[in-house]
Amino acid sequence: MVAVMFALFGAYVLALPYAGFRVSTFAFVVAMQAALDPPRGMRRWAIVAIVALVATAGTYYTFDSYLQVLLPRGRWTDF
Repeated sequence: MVAVMFALFGAYVLALPYAGFRVSTFAFVVAMQAALDPPRGMRRWAIVAIVALVATAGTYYTFDSYLQVLLPRGRWTDF
């Protein structure tokens, strides 16, 4: 499990310059949740997506608005 977490984090770090903070973070949080406790059924996947969306939005607005830290926008998405 530790190796899987390191691999996911490595993929996240490599994806940041290309996909941007918001897209990469959302995908990372979904992948981490799915790796730790695989969802069974559409309701569980919806919960995973909602948690990832809230976590991504919360961290983005905290760092971007409150702390005024520039986050990667992404070459592919410019988002």
